Amino acid sequence: MAVTTTQTNKPFNPRGNDQSPKGYNRAALYSGKALDFDGVNDYVDLDGFTLSGTTATFVFNLKMDDWIDNKFIFDADNQRLVIGTGDIGNEIGLYDSTAWKMFGTISDTTNTNNFAIVIDGTTAKCFLNGQSFGTDQTITNIDLSNPSNVALGSRNDGLAYFLNGQMAGFKVFNTALTAAQVADLYNNPEKVVPTGVDNTALKLWLPMMEGAGTTAYDGSGNGNHGTISGATWTHGIGAPVSQTAVISWNKGTNLLNSSEQFSSAAWAKLNSLPSSEETGVTAPDGNGSVTTRFTFSSTNHIIRQYIPDYGGNQTSAGVWVYIENKGTGGTELYMDWGDGTGKVFDVAGFSLNTWHKLEFEDITRGAFDFFDISACPFCTAPNGLQSRFWGAHLNLGTTLGPYVRTGATAQTTPVLLPQGLTSGRDITGVNLFENVRKQGALNLDGNSWAEVHDNASLDFGTGSFSLEIWSKAKFITSGSIYNVLLTLGGNISSGSTSSLYIDSSLNYTFRYDSTLIVAGGSSEGDWSHVVGVYDGTNINIYLNGSFVVQAAASATSKTNDLVKMIGRDSIATRYYKDQIAQPRIYNRALTAEEVQRSYDSGKNIFTNS
Repeated sequence: MAVTTTQTNKPFNPRGNDQSPKGYNRAALYSGKALDFDGVNDYVDLDGFTLSGTTATFVFNLKMDDWIDNKFIFDADNQRLVIGTGDIGNEIGLYDSTAWKMFGTISDTTNTNNFAIVIDGTTAKCFLNGQSFGTDQTITNIDLSNPSNVALGSRNDGLAYFLNGQMAGFKVFNTALTAAQVADLYNNPEKVVPTGVDNTALKLWLPMMEGAGTTAYDGSGNGNHGTISGATWTHGIGAPVSQTAVISWNKGTNLLNSSEQFSSAAWAKLNSLPSSEETGVTAPDGNGSVTTRFTFSSTNHIIRQYIPDYGGNQTSAGVWVYIENKGTGGTELYMDWGDGTGKVFDVAGFSLNTWHKLEFEDITRGAFDFFDISACPFCTAPNGLQSRFWGAHLNLGTTLGPYVRTGATAQTTPVLLPQGLTSGRDITGVNLFENVRKQGALNLDGNSWAEVHDNASLDFGTGSFSLEIWSKAKFITSGSIYNVLLTLGGNISSGSTSSLYIDSSLNYTFRYDSTLIVAGGSSEGDWSHVVGVYDGTNINIYLNGSFVVQAAASATSKTNDLVKMIGRDSIATRYYKDQIAQPRIYNRALTAEEVQRSYDSGKNIFTNS
């Protein structure tokens, strides 16, 4: 037993790791994703990022595997600014173009820590997990207005001082956050910007929780996307990483590469396209330095990408692209699917020199040539269209997915898009909190879970107890026939634990030692209220307020020192993948009337969502 206490049934709190004798039974949520740097050659290229002025705040979550020998967290050259670790171990500090200035030694080097480095003119301060840390340092004024190289996880040129560990939630503000604002971000990890700070102060935000792809997306709106070199995605990072399990993140794919770079290298060109390519023209997202576009000024120009028929039987797709009409020549844009059919857009009515988004869904073709411009067998006026293009996107499926920026390779697996500055919305405008946050549910992704540290309030001996949970029915095949919802610790087959779980037929089960009872099935995606009760003699299971079945059970002690888990047990293949809400553990047997009352109080929230 970690803590002795008599209190129980206290609120769930994902900030976790309660060590107080009050025994609030808070859960530490292991839902974060992060980039894992190997200490050999991994880094993120941020060339192009700039920061004006002499005040700044750098905020990031870091779990180090090796603190020794100068590991660089952030490095920008010219007037040099480095944030990194020391050469004697467990130190964090910065280099201000003249010398290393170390804040202090980290005592907890095994868990994920949240750091904030605040630079206010000639003074630098460090905050660790929301609290002031170490010794303030006098530094030389920093100027990052025009660095030639910027990198995360290595020296600015990506050649040395490689980080060995996991990093996520990297933010840069062009203002010096106060101690209260730093604490606000730490205590509320779903916040993008702390209270009292304008959104425009955030110049870079890399959540680094996409879970896939070679781009670290900038959620600040400034377009400072990072190119990942070597670093890989990892899951199950604990607090204080921003809790993706309580956010319904927007996922997307894009089967086209170089979605914003219409260069000769990226797109096949036919029929003597213009030899020059425009750069630096303002794109639809307002970013004028990252896009390259063709202007089509003569007849029969074609640019295209050949898209494989992913999966063999995928026959539908959603497509979009931005087009700017230059006003002379032809009036139609033709998109060909490589089989003599396609889609024609009449751009004659588009206002000149203004970006317009063309999008359409449920295109029933199995393979694609993506732009076929002019050489159109059925266009009325195909020749000489003068236009610019940006933001090409193609995804399989009957509906149009969210836009996903791509570089040299297509994004063929779903990538999580970062939240934007608009409160509660991601960069595509999707509301992140509309349902899941309202319900207070964990939206688990098959790699996430929560843990409640053991204490005496969760030791029931051979006495009665109850387990209760709301669940959105889902089963994933992951090497086990069970997906665990809630367990009193360890392996669900262990005699000293009890559990609620679901099987491949979507049957909810309550297990007490080797005795188990099944509440029948549910339909995938349906919310269900499940309660397992041991009354000292029998085990009972209730589904959606109604008693289902009872079985006799021999009393087995449930006193143990195991961590209690939500969304998995000690077997890593038994993760749950979907929403779980209101997990509760009682130190007594609930009555049928209490179960019905609990179901009635929640059914309008969950069953109508």
